Amino acid sequence: MRYVNDQWRYTAYVAAAIVVIFTLIISFIAGGFKPTTHYIIPVGNATRPSGSTWTLFNAPWILPHGASASLTDTIMGIGFTIALIPPMYIAIVNRRFLKAVEKNIPRFLRDILESTDAGMILPAALIKASQEDYGPVSYEIGIAMTKFTLGSDYQSALTEAGIRLKHPYAPQMCLVLIEAYSSGGRLHDVIASSVTLFNGLEEYNEEKATELKPYTQLVYISVAIFLVIALIIITQFISPIQRLPTVPASIGRAPSGFSGLTKIPPTYFESIFFMTAVFEALFGGMVAGKIVEGSAEAGLKHSVLLLVVTILVFNAPLVGVFNVL
Repeated sequence: MRYVNDQWRYTAYVAAAIVVIFTLIISFIAGGFKPTTHYIIPVGNATRPSGSTWTLFNAPWILPHGASASLTDTIMGIGFTIALIPPMYIAIVNRRFLKAVEKNIPRFLRDILESTDAGMILPAALIKASQEDYGPVSYEIGIAMTKFTLGSDYQSALTEAGIRLKHPYAPQMCLVLIEAYSSGGRLHDVIASSVTLFNGLEEYNEEKATELKPYTQLVYISVAIFLVIALIIITQFISPIQRLPTVPASIGRAPSGFSGLTKIPPTYFESIFFMTAVFEALFGGMVAGKIVEGSAEAGLKHSVLLLVVTILVFNAPLVGVFNVL
């Protein structure tokens, strides 16, 4: 198990930005996007020669003639989802690494305590414990002890190991081991108190995660409610309005360029709901990660899942938002 360093992390974000820019260009070209005075967002309602509109699950390889809002929107949504996959993967790998460090520190110290209580000197106990399976802790402490046996300074070897473990608890654990090495007869008390401390921290983090987990469900529920509301508004309000006779512009004061209320393209509303749902899925997942796991990057997995659901809901055969008008 390895920690992905910041260089690769930043590379992933640069790649994600490039994918987003490339996706926007492709979506505008493929969808025939042409911003007008009143509509900056995609509003084209082009159909194929057969008269069908373009959707992801309706012969997507046959493109419509002219501007198509559903084609532009879907390509953008898919592009955003693909762009988030590398940062999401790195965040998952790093989060798994840090959780493994946090979980194994108390177990590792407990093993050290048992070995030293049995009469083993601390360096020998560290070498023995590093041969057990304590995830990244075993690996890095093993490297530190190898350096120590080869003549490196004990304190500097452990300090470097704490830095490589990346977790905030790791330098504290290494500091405890350094102090225990120089404490002589108080070695048992130093390590025993640290075991109690790290056990308490682990229990606190688990309890906090359990208490905050419902907030993740709240984000999913809010996105689901928004998608249902969007579908209801399109099918029960916008679609019937499009079937009404044109309302003359003389009734009330219509904006310049409009001959009536029914002249507003229905795809205008679809695009608004789609883009809003995309941003809600993206930032909602990041907020869930920040609240529950303390990192917005940790919420990218929720963002990707919610984006996939959003794309499916808008493109679902027969019942998707892009299919109801």
